Amino acid sequence: MIWDPTTEEEIAQNVRSLVLTAQGSQPLARALGVPLTTLDGPVEVAQARIAAALQEQIRKHEPRARVDRIAVDGDLDGHLRPTVRLR
Repeated sequence: MIWDPTTEEEIAQNVRSLVLTAQGSQPLARALGVPLTTLDGPVEVAQARIAAALQEQIRKHEPRARVDRIAVDGDLDGHLRPTVRLR
């Protein structure tokens, strides 16, 4: 069976890839993804940096996406979990 995604599924998959990719980890697309430097600093600062980096990456690499909200939740252990909600 061949996967034939709708435009919305394709956009969602591309955004998911951007969220999960560390910048510099893709050999032929080094600028793709979230810079690891966004993780340095206090949790609140890292959350803001990650959200801003994701907004920029989505705008640049998946301009068809219409972002409703980007949230970066953190816990006391410093684990950060970004969530992107599309319109």
